[in-house]
Amino acid sequence: MKISGEKVEKWDVFEVELISRKDFTQPFEEVELSACFMADSTIKKVNGFYDGNSTWKIWFMPEMTGEYKFRIESSNDEFDGLEGSFHSIGASPGNHGPVRIDKKYHFSYADGTPCFIMGTTIYAWTYRPQEIREKTLESLKKNNFNKARMLVFPKYLAGFDEIDLTYEPPMLPYEGGKHNLDYRSFNVEYFRNFEERVKDLQEIGTEADVILFHNYDFGMWGIDDGLSDDDALFYLKYLIARISAYRNVWWSLANEYDLYKEADGSGFRFKDNRRDWDRIGNYIMENDPYSHPRSIHECFRIYPDREWMTHVSCQKSNTYALMMDLKHRYKKPVIDDEYRYEGNLSYGWGNLSAQEELMRHWLSVMAGAYATHGECYVVGGNKKDIFWTYGGKMVGQSAPRLKFLKEVITELPFQEMAPAHDRADGCEKFCLSKAYDVHLFLLTDNCTEREISLGFPDGIERKYTVTVYDIWNCSIVDQVSGVTYYNASHLPGMLVVKAEKI
Repeated sequence: MKISGEKVEKWDVFEVELISRKDFTQPFEEVELSACFMADSTIKKVNGFYDGNSTWKIWFMPEMTGEYKFRIESSNDEFDGLEGSFHSIGASPGNHGPVRIDKKYHFSYADGTPCFIMGTTIYAWTYRPQEIREKTLESLKKNNFNKARMLVFPKYLAGFDEIDLTYEPPMLPYEGGKHNLDYRSFNVEYFRNFEERVKDLQEIGTEADVILFHNYDFGMWGIDDGLSDDDALFYLKYLIARISAYRNVWWSLANEYDLYKEADGSGFRFKDNRRDWDRIGNYIMENDPYSHPRSIHECFRIYPDREWMTHVSCQKSNTYALMMDLKHRYKKPVIDDEYRYEGNLSYGWGNLSAQEELMRHWLSVMAGAYATHGECYVVGGNKKDIFWTYGGKMVGQSAPRLKFLKEVITELPFQEMAPAHDRADGCEKFCLSKAYDVHLFLLTDNCTEREISLGFPDGIERKYTVTVYDIWNCSIVDQVSGVTYYNASHLPGMLVVKAEKI
């Protein structure tokens, strides 16, 4: 038995490596492996996984400091009963732990630090060449995105003349080759590469929103059509064992769970029972040792509320009124993970202007919710290297302005603010407030009534410091102090007005 070290940082990964002298025909199925980790009065059981070359591993994320002891249980008597220990030390700067649901509608890290989620989409970036991956990570860092939606299985999209999403991964997730896949024999190199990409995101502070199933590959590999629900749970057991110890993991059951593409290319159609999604969701809830965030993404019908859902994921263009409604109905955080993409395609889902992309994201935030950006530009006639699927370098204009959005919001007590409909019309003027202390107003391009009353009709005079932001040019355009009223009529364009009580 080999362990990663005697000291491991809190919320980092502790590793046990085991090498067997026995030969197994089906090592993924024949060997059961788990370990119980004990610290103080807590006990946590995690599964191990086969990593090829007669090697099994157990990965564990300590969630407290101090001494941990562990004992291994296995159907292989070489491993069964082995024991060990390690010491968990304090987290280093930047390591805030996994994301948790907080204050009903929001997210915070395990150490209590508020987490303002601002995501983007890079479905199949994981198997592109290293040079492209490095550009992807640089784009995320540069624009301060802290969540990335990404597929486990490869992506293939046909039938759209303007794009050509046909890159094949250098290997498939299963042994056996196309249409002859062995769903009980994983290609460890494929999953090793995937977990390395999760680790890359963790190193830059970005959550990996791992999309577990993709319901249409146009018959390219046979992954979706051949994978039974039992095989799906077998895959989930393996994937959870491999990557759940990374603190930045989220689980998304599917990308468009209710959309299905026939293998013969005959067309997309609605099919919400393509898999037993509740069985899958409950399995993850019951078997993820660390209770990472869980959701399911739709095309047409937002999935009904379930215990296994920690938050709502949707794709809708109405990013204000609908976000308000979903928060009310689900009593959970809401992320509009696809409000359509900025791009130059003719398809409705990929042709938002940068201004539209920016406004839809801001409107989601003004509803006290969250959103995910995407970028679909064909550049120089290159129909394949499109950021929203394959990553690379961002070229759109909304991303740096979303970075500015995040800078403005994270200076506020966002988790304590709520939409204030009595202070704005909810059409062209929007307001978030924390009682009398802080107000945030969003004025659209079309807003004509730009007068803002900061006082409350309770007879108490309160004075405010007002900061006005031009959210397109990412600049402060006015600041005044000691006022109870502000008139922004002299300032055109999309504005955000912050008022803080003195």
